Amino acid sequence: MIAAVLALSGCFKINMDIKVNSEKSVDYDVVYAIQKAVLGDKSFDEFMQSNGSSSEEMGVPEGATVVDYEDDEYKGKRITAKGLEPAKISAASDADSPFELRRDGDFYILTMGGVTGADSSDPATAGMAKSIFDEATVKISFPGTVVEAQGAKIDGNTATFDMLAMTEGTVQVKAESNAGFAFPMWLLWVLIVVLEVAAALILLFVLLRRKQAAQPAAALAGAGMQPGYPQSGHDVQPPAPDAGHGGQVPPVPPMPDRPPA
Repeated sequence: MIAAVLALSGCFKINMDIKVNSEKSVDYDVVYAIQKAVLGDKSFDEFMQSNGSSSEEMGVPEGATVVDYEDDEYKGKRITAKGLEPAKISAASDADSPFELRRDGDFYILTMGGVTGADSSDPATAGMAKSIFDEATVKISFPGTVVEAQGAKIDGNTATFDMLAMTEGTVQVKAESNAGFAFPMWLLWVLIVVLEVAAALILLFVLLRRKQAAQPAAALAGAGMQPGYPQSGHDVQPPAPDAGHGGQVPPVPPMPDRPPA
């Protein structure tokens, strides 16, 4: 496809999106498109045929689906596949560095050639091939965090390459194979709010208890009394005499005389 349109400069775009599910399964989504201003009244297929090529030369992997694509500025084709074997992508590619995905311990390593043809061993051909694109991106996502991707913008588990800015001819990404535990931020904020409400309720409870305890003491103080002590002007009365003795305390009986020795 590229060889047929080398005379066209900056009118093509390619956006590749690859999601790695495992070393044996990827989701594949690629858009090949040409500016509508260049196509004129022709369709994408008609344009390709008039330039001695066809959309079948886009490197469609076995099992993938090809549909028409159109946005505000471009028209072309979209190639998609779910759960595709990486080997099928490699078999459909004509790049000098074919698509390869392997697992190395706890990491995935993905390697592939450039999508613009700029990885050609001939520098002149590589430069011309790259010049026909005004947009060329490759986005690769993994189950785990991307730890290495030279020339890419890394965002968590995703590496995005601007192939027009790349100086390397080969894309290589290393990422963790497991997602690990990702604590959701919304749950963190919910926990913070719950803790703040709980702290406010505890403080309110303590203040109410203190207020309730202070009320009896305040009432006694208002009456000139101290809680727990006899108050002046209020003599403590002795216990009443036993009514069975007429109000008198019975005398102590005399001790008996000791008998003579």
